[in-house]
Amino acid sequence: MRKKYNQKEFDQILDNFFKTYQDRGMKKWQGLMLSDHTAAINRDNQQRAVVYCKKPTMTEEQASELLITAYANHRQVAVQLKELDVEGHIQPDIVGFVEGYHIDEIMISGNWVDLSNINNVDMIE
Repeated sequence: MRKKYNQKEFDQILDNFFKTYQDRGMKKWQGLMLSDHTAAINRDNQQRAVVYCKKPTMTEEQASELLITAYANHRQVAVQLKELDVEGHIQPDIVGFVEGYHIDEIMISGNWVDLSNINNVDMIE
């Protein structure tokens, strides 16, 4: 059976508790943060481990012909750029539909791409 305390006794017990209580602060959250942080690092490492191979270089005319064909037939393309990332690696292909063009640029899935920056174009089946 539980002992019933009056208000004064309850307040005294509560005061004594908080006089000696030490909050662990951020320590109580470290387990959660550590697992989230580890998962993010693992995802980042997996993305960095992927290496894209350079495809055969096409002329601007060859790339333009394929892009115009893809645009006319509403076909999806994978475009590899000549531009490298900050670490000197080839970037992932831009995959999508050709949405438009303007002189020396072409829009693929909302991205304007300069024709002179295109290394290779593949039409996706």
